[in-house]
Amino acid sequence: MNLPPSLRPSSAHTDRRQFVKLALGTAATAVALPTMSGVAAAHFPDQLDIDVEPGSERNRVGTGEDGRTTVAVRATTFTDEDGERVTFDPTERAVRYRFGTADLLANGGGARPVDDGTVEGDDLVLTFPTDGTGFTGDETSATLYWERSESGEHGYAGSDTVELPTDLSPSDIDVLNYALSLEHLEHAFYRDALASSGGRFSEREVERSEVAQYFARPTLRYSTYQQFENVRDHEKAHVEALTTTIDDLGGTPVREAEYEFGYGTVPEFVATAARLEDIGVSAYAGAAPYLSDPDVLSAALSIHSVEARHASYFDTLNLRRAAPDAFDTARSMAQVVSLAKQFVASE
Repeated sequence: MNLPPSLRPSSAHTDRRQFVKLALGTAATAVALPTMSGVAAAHFPDQLDIDVEPGSERNRVGTGEDGRTTVAVRATTFTDEDGERVTFDPTERAVRYRFGTADLLANGGGARPVDDGTVEGDDLVLTFPTDGTGFTGDETSATLYWERSESGEHGYAGSDTVELPTDLSPSDIDVLNYALSLEHLEHAFYRDALASSGGRFSEREVERSEVAQYFARPTLRYSTYQQFENVRDHEKAHVEALTTTIDDLGGTPVREAEYEFGYGTVPEFVATAARLEDIGVSAYAGAAPYLSDPDVLSAALSIHSVEARHASYFDTLNLRRAAPDAFDTARSMAQVVSLAKQFVASE
């Protein structure tokens, strides 16, 4: 596929890094995830003994069948944070593991094993897909989390040195988590604005605002609030659909962050909505060419067209031409990050 110049990557390696950083919400490109770094790590003390690609000195990630990686979890005895002596026998523990970069795991992500693993002596050998691990090609170590309960909030961690391929490219899970991070942003924006979902603006306030009064026809003016609710519900549906798809593909969906949108009036809310929808439309246009699964691409494009309808509606409310140009410009990940990170609360 021939991408336009604005989307041509300098290398697949760099593109994967951009996708993963956006989905992670790192300090340089914080957009998507809650500020859990440090807190999550404290709940997963480094106590486990693991071996990436057991039997190999190079510990190369993603070189197995279908780009998978095997990780051996060793039987371990240690003293926990409460001073209690713990014997961790992986063959007797529930198979609740996540594998990937330390940053991704600390923020609730990571790849899940493809099955319950195999017992080899005292070890449990697990197989993980590369998709969803968060590796960009720069890392020299990998981390494994074992979750004490289904809540996934506490457990133990282990790490091992790794060697990564130099030709990593964005996976469909990377791209979908990128989209999910933006859908979380949009859904939170509308949810927290409308009183029917616990937000600040009532139906009466919206209908009496100067924005709603742009409509001369009462049927349009007095349905403005319902239109806002519809957009909110669309964004929620997008979050749910993307989350389910990422789960089905074996990935771990990114979580919602904490946001600061800075509006105080209905007109300010509408102006911010127009900016957010414009970011969303251009982000989908820029990311879609990286999707490899035709079914996933079709689903993403069906969301993109709805986002375009949202953008058109809010442009109208802002007294702007809804479609001034015959072609829209797709935005790169770096451009989207620059625009979206202004709405993320500082740590």
